[in-house]
Amino acid sequence: MKALLILSLFFVLGVTDTASAQQRGIYSNFLLNDFYYNPAIAGSKGVHKANISYRNQWVGFEGAPSLIIGNFNGSYKNEGKLGYGVTLLSETTGITQNTGAYLNYAHHFKLSDKYKLGLGVQPGYMQYRVKLYDAQLADQGDEVLSGSIYSATAIDVSAGFHFYSENFFLMGAMHRMLSRNIQFTTYNDNLEFHYTGVVGYTMHLNSDPKKKKMPIDIQPSALIRYVKPLPVQYSIMVKATFDKKYWGGLIFRSDDAIGLTLGMQIGEKFNVGYGFDYTYSGLSSYQAGSHEIMLSYVISRKKPSLNDKDDELNKSIIEDLQKSIEENKKR
Repeated sequence: MKALLILSLFFVLGVTDTASAQQRGIYSNFLLNDFYYNPAIAGSKGVHKANISYRNQWVGFEGAPSLIIGNFNGSYKNEGKLGYGVTLLSETTGITQNTGAYLNYAHHFKLSDKYKLGLGVQPGYMQYRVKLYDAQLADQGDEVLSGSIYSATAIDVSAGFHFYSENFFLMGAMHRMLSRNIQFTTYNDNLEFHYTGVVGYTMHLNSDPKKKKMPIDIQPSALIRYVKPLPVQYSIMVKATFDKKYWGGLIFRSDDAIGLTLGMQIGEKFNVGYGFDYTYSGLSSYQAGSHEIMLSYVISRKKPSLNDKDDELNKSIIEDLQKSIEENKKR
């Protein structure tokens, strides 16, 4: 249990430089949790949506991290210009627990008929706690650890951008912008800046409804993370979506894990997703993998306007004309 206590202190207090990388939790399926990684996502999907996700890391390893996040985001009048949201999270590692609450604001700019740019900010409040009364130490008279709880609070701010079109997205964010120094009972500790970037592209197969084939979307994507002084870490995911309802994908995380993700849409409102990854690092002999589950509910969607319908009709007419021209050229 003494090792458990030390592990907990490393994870949350950042006693060593190496441990600082673990101060912000991770999800293997970063696309299902994109709002957690970037505040500029808020309001970009054309829906009001509530999510809850849970990650149980390193099953079978005593004191392993677990992370639960609940969030909501949408846009003002579903117009896709002003986005807002709220996030609640709780992360536990051994005898330590981090809890936080965040507000979110994003503004989306139309750069052209194809591309948009979102800028977002996410201020929040974090509480860091070490529950020493849960520890069973070999030296019960240890004066250093005689207190029942070490507690500290900090203001946490993230900011990011989201450049996107119908099939492409590129986004980056900076976290821990104001929570560099936290005051514990007997000492101060510093938290490092976190940088994240995500890029992805969607390829549509069998998208012509006239061919009456199941539409398939292939989406390769990558997440890049950097926390000083560690080297850059990255995750790569290739996801396939079938009939706009069912999806599956493979995940690779550098120097750490491989995994898979599965999910489905239930009706027009619900989505459920599951992820599993297995660590191939030095911890592989002490744990049985990590599990993730996510539920989302779409509260409201953007109602198509007359302009939207006209755009769809014009697009269909143009596509038909282009096909006719190509057929005439072949003749």
